[in-house]
Amino acid sequence: MKLEKWLNQVDRFTRGFSRSLEWVGVIGLLLMFLVNFVDVVGAKLFTWPLPGSVEIISFSQIVAIAPAIAFTLILGRHIRVEFIIDRFPKRIRAAISSISSFLSLILFVLILWQSYLYGVSLQKAGEIGSTSHLPFYPFAYLIALCSIPVCLVFLMEVLKSLNEVFSHGSS
Repeated sequence: MKLEKWLNQVDRFTRGFSRSLEWVGVIGLLLMFLVNFVDVVGAKLFTWPLPGSVEIISFSQIVAIAPAIAFTLILGRHIRVEFIIDRFPKRIRAAISSISSFLSLILFVLILWQSYLYGVSLQKAGEIGSTSHLPFYPFAYLIALCSIPVCLVFLMEVLKSLNEVFSHGSS
């Protein structure tokens, strides 16, 4: 019962955090649209393209995509191939799910860790965009930050699946 209560609290936190990050993603999407619009109108009507637009759009893609990963995962919108696994008994499905979720958890822990280290190295080096002059490091830190709720979702999936595997009822 303690596990279920803890999982509910973590789930509530993760959903709230992911919803907040989703709005950051919406801002990134709108920024991509706005910069692209200004660049095209400037280039076609005034023969003056927006300087640094390609870099800004590239950075905006990070801002649009990274925050959406956790909420998409929570909503179950990521692609999963389960047509074979669905034919197995409940416990075997749960075991496969726990292994899959554990491997995904390891992947995102590594992404979180390496993105953070990359952000630190970019910050120390003072790396900036050549035309936009935007620093690179906040975007690496954003990827690390957005990996936190993804890790929590996969951790909850692992624990729920293991709970199914080791539950006393048989299927």
